[in-house]
Amino acid sequence: MATANPGRQRLNTGIKLGYGVGATAEACVVIAFNAFNVIFYNNVLGLSGTLCGIAVSIALVFDAISDPLIGAVSDRWRSRLGRRHPFLYAASIPFGLCFFLIYSPPSFVTDSQTGLFLWLAVLTILLRTFQTFYHVPHLALGAELATEYHERSVLMAYSSIFGMVGGVSASVLGFAYLGASGNRVDDPAAYGTMGLAVGVFATAIILISAITTQSRGAQLSKVPDLPAFGLEQFLAEIGSCLQNKNYRALLLGLVCLGPFVGVRETLSTYLTRFFWEVPLAQIGRLALAVVPAFILIFLIVPGLHRRYSKRSVMLGGTLLAAVSAAVPITLRLLDLLPDNSDPWIYRMLLIERFTFYLGISSLTLSVMSALGDVADEHQLTTGRRQEGVFYSARSFFGKVTQAAGHLFAGLAIDVIGFEPGSKVGEVPEDVLIGLGIVDGPLAALFGLGAMVLYSRYAIGQDKHLEIQHALAAQQAGKPNTAHRNDATDT
Repeated sequence: MATANPGRQRLNTGIKLGYGVGATAEACVVIAFNAFNVIFYNNVLGLSGTLCGIAVSIALVFDAISDPLIGAVSDRWRSRLGRRHPFLYAASIPFGLCFFLIYSPPSFVTDSQTGLFLWLAVLTILLRTFQTFYHVPHLALGAELATEYHERSVLMAYSSIFGMVGGVSASVLGFAYLGASGNRVDDPAAYGTMGLAVGVFATAIILISAITTQSRGAQLSKVPDLPAFGLEQFLAEIGSCLQNKNYRALLLGLVCLGPFVGVRETLSTYLTRFFWEVPLAQIGRLALAVVPAFILIFLIVPGLHRRYSKRSVMLGGTLLAAVSAAVPITLRLLDLLPDNSDPWIYRMLLIERFTFYLGISSLTLSVMSALGDVADEHQLTTGRRQEGVFYSARSFFGKVTQAAGHLFAGLAIDVIGFEPGSKVGEVPEDVLIGLGIVDGPLAALFGLGAMVLYSRYAIGQDKHLEIQHALAAQQAGKPNTAHRNDATDT
């Protein structure tokens, strides 16, 4: 049996920090885009909600397609900088530049709906493409930098923590800036300044991450001999994975969850600002509730998996997220809450944000862990180890269905009659009710549907132990089993 590079040096703290800090750039851009994109283009510039939703949806579909393509290309890339670093360097400046340009449309663009739509759509497609240029090779780089089981977990923890810091900082500082000095939220120039700051920061962080990890780049694993990547091969591999019923349960659960997440990403700022009437600076501080939720999940989820099962944690996390999204809004729609000016409303929203991300984080970690168990089962039944296909197919379907959520939310903005240029306290009651229904009870129905689908996942602790024993027996006594199974499937 092959062993994993026993002579390779362990990673020093500088490499871990350099790799981890790279996640800050991506999280900062993604959170800032989700928070300010629709309110800037729809409420400030006047682009219809439908066109906003279509633009973001198109970009997400392009992004979904580019993920496996960039992964396959970087797997096969040969250069003196290694396989991954050329993509990190190539993405750095365009990634930040695209974000800046999205929030700095020229006057000839803002004069028409068509011009605004094309500007948003094209630049968002480019932004997501260069994000993929960075995100996929950066993830693969982490797996190559750390080959030992525990060290790899530590490296991913560095990345997760820095990503959380980047996302929370973007929300807190962004809303604080727009809400300061006479309320800049309706000033297009303020968004340009914000876009410039985030874009420059993201570019600098990506370069810092690439440079600080470059010393190990040329030492990493050599390019393997891989078959040529093509659409037919990729679709055939996805088809093979879809024959696994446990993978189908995880994938279909995600397909149902995607619209839930997409709707909330699109409407979150609208609900907080207009429905709940939270001041801008306080909107940003709601993101601070994510921090303890994130830390708590990382502390308790491994123990929950040992005591219960990954399926149980998935179901509990999905239910918690759906209930957290629906209950506060439903109580307001039923007129069972005090006025929005009551301090308890903000405290309730902090609790809602904490519990929602507690649920989503526990679900995400459980699903990502379960995918590894599914890969073990797939290897046992087919002889092929295909984590890359499992994860990239999941990413593809997740982004496509999330795009549907963005599109649905954009359409809803127009259907319920939300007018561009609306001010807090001046939005008609029926429009606020429509926003609440879409972002609360209606979106939560998708989450409850995901619960039904996740309940079909059937690899528990005992089952996985059986799979591991069977794989060990194959490797010890039947070295040609994988080959024979592979031949049988073709």
